[in-house]
Order: sequence, then structure tokens, then C-alpha cells
Amino acid sequence: MAQFEGTIQEFHDLLGPRIRNAVNNFTRKYRNRKNGICEDCGKTKELHSAHVHGQERRTIIENILAHYQYSGKVKCDIEKVKKEILEAHLPIEKYFKFLCHSCHVAYDSNNNSTPRERSATKNNSSDNKHTKITRIKLWANRPHQDNHKIISAYLHLEKNGAVQLNTLRTLCTDKANSKYFVKKFDGHYASMKTDKGNSHGKVFYDKNGLVYIWPIVKEEIKLHFQNG
Repeated sequence: MAQFEGTIQEFHDLLGPRIRNAVNNFTRKYRNRKNGICEDCGKTKELHSAHVHGQERRTIIENILAHYQYSGKVKCDIEKVKKEILEAHLPIEKYFKFLCHSCHVAYDSNNNSTPRERSATKNNSSDNKHTKITRIKLWANRPHQDNHKIISAYLHLEKNGAVQLNTLRTLCTDKANSKYFVKKFDGHYASMKTDKGNSHGKVFYDKNGLVYIWPIVKEEIKLHFQNG
């Protein structure tokens, strides 16, 4: 059986997407039983599987991995740990809410953020429809595309904490780093803050020099970006 050995962060980086997809598949039958009826507003719409606050996937993963840590490193059988992570999401009602797009945004924005993030969300919440969110999947498959590079740069910086706009700009305008280099960063970034007109679609918002990704968009990024 395949073995993993490395740090917890390396587990997230290398196996996070695989676990995320497994969890998504795991919840599908429960989500389908709702017949499209949102647990919050009661309307019939396409549903999302939203982790209950305090029971997020990353938290569950790290609780499981704690049993396999030796001298600061994780050593485990991948399939065995994946099974344990899935089983740790039961009973399903304790760990998930099945919400429509709008209610998912409201749930995450109002309850799963710091006071600063909630303030920033409130000040930027005039339009939470995210009509261009389907572009995330397209960008994820185009690593040389500028929107892909900006999102990837953000995810890279986020591993070390809050992301400052100046730091993101510096990383994306460094010509020596082709992985993240964007020729017209400011224009692309501005276009990734709104759904209006010919913009690229609302992904980011910022407050007091810090950059955030809208919660519902972050979930879409986690589904499609390798380092999401």
C-alpha cells in the first residue's frame, strides 16, 4: 500500500486535492437526498456541501494525522488515513450543512471569519451572486493564464498567513518568477474584484491592505486548483 512520509503541510499540498474530492464524493448521496431544498432558505436550488464551522475538512484531517506523527513528521498508509478521514465526517448532519449558493456565502461570510474579514465582507457585499464563478474551473486548467497565476500566487502566500496586497503584487510582478509573473497585474487584479461588464469575475476583495477570497469562491478554488 502507498505510504506517505512528510510534514502536515506537505500532506495538505500533495494529498489535499485527493482528500477534498473524496469528501465531496462522500457527501454527494446525502446532498442528493435533500432534493435541492436548501436547509437555510428552503428554496429549491443547486446545493453545496458546507462544512459546519469548527468542523472544517482541514481540522478533521489534522486531528487524524496527529495519531501518525513521529518526531514532527507524519508517517501513514494513504488509503487507511483517507478512510479514517471520511469516517470522521460521520454522522453527516454534524459536519455538513446543505445550502444553496447564496446561503453558503452568507453562512461562511458571517460566521467563519475574523472580525476584520467580516467587516471587509460587509463592505463588499452589494452583489454576492458571483455570476462568473464557473471560470474558476477553466482557469485551474490553464497554468500560463494570468488569472490562474494570481490565484496560485495568493494560495502560495496564504500558507504563511494573511496576504498583503503589496506582497501579492510584488510576487506577481517579479519577472524572474515565471510561475506567477503577470505583465499587467493591477489591471487583472481589479478585474477579479467584480462581476460587472467585461470583468473577469469576482474572486478577491481587500481591506486595510489585506487581500481575501470570497468564501464561496474559495470552495470552488479548492475543488479545482491543485494547491487550493
